[in-house]
Amino acid sequence: MVRYSIFDPVAANFDQHRELPEGVAESVRTAIWSTTRLPPATPILDLGAGTGRFGQVFVAANDFYVGVDSSQEMLREFLKHNAGACLILAEGQQLPFRDGTFGIVMLMQVLSGLRDWRGLLSEARRVLRPEGAIVVGHTVNPPQGINTQLKERLATILQEMNIGWHEPKKSRGQALAWLEASASRHDHVRAASWKTNLTPREFLVRRRTGARFAALPAAVQEEALQKLTAWAQNTFGSLDTISTEEHSFELDIFHHSK
Repeated sequence: MVRYSIFDPVAANFDQHRELPEGVAESVRTAIWSTTRLPPATPILDLGAGTGRFGQVFVAANDFYVGVDSSQEMLREFLKHNAGACLILAEGQQLPFRDGTFGIVMLMQVLSGLRDWRGLLSEARRVLRPEGAIVVGHTVNPPQGINTQLKERLATILQEMNIGWHEPKKSRGQALAWLEASASRHDHVRAASWKTNLTPREFLVRRRTGARFAALPAAVQEEALQKLTAWAQNTFGSLDTISTEEHSFELDIFHHSK
């Protein structure tokens, strides 16, 4: 039974700093349908549906869409935009569906934040039809971009403070390898790309609304952000230094056959 999620306290402001550029979600939907080549009525399960940043376009298109999330508050935000969406509050490691229910299982920007990815992916595989597809999506930032540098520095700061911190790249890589081992085919697709202007200050503000960071003790958050702020000022010259970067949203689609 789901009682509380670390995403509950940040749900109301989650999209404020993570809004997708116009057309990205639509391009992701188009890429999924064109690459999987499954019938239009294929049931879709969106694991970690959140506030519906991607799910809303499937609902708007009248796809057979079901969104699942462990955060009741995130799903409430989803329903504010799509009151008729089929949304279910559940843990991804214990899905309330029969085996082989869905033709497509989506995990959009989910794997990097997972510790128990094996449990989630085992359930995703269980509820997938024999000839279905598991779709993993994530945003790709430039290796030397502002976001990448600040994320890496924050991880170092927390480690120096003896605060256990998740290694998203390692976790995601292991999960993708696990999925590929059981798939009959693996397609990698760049669904959308865009240019955006970023500043260190925007990252610092957004980090406060990150669920895992916000779950740390307040004193730890403040100390870490103070150290990160000082590093950013020294590295970039100013918190308002603008960097124009190209980002993309990429999909790993794992096809299965009987």
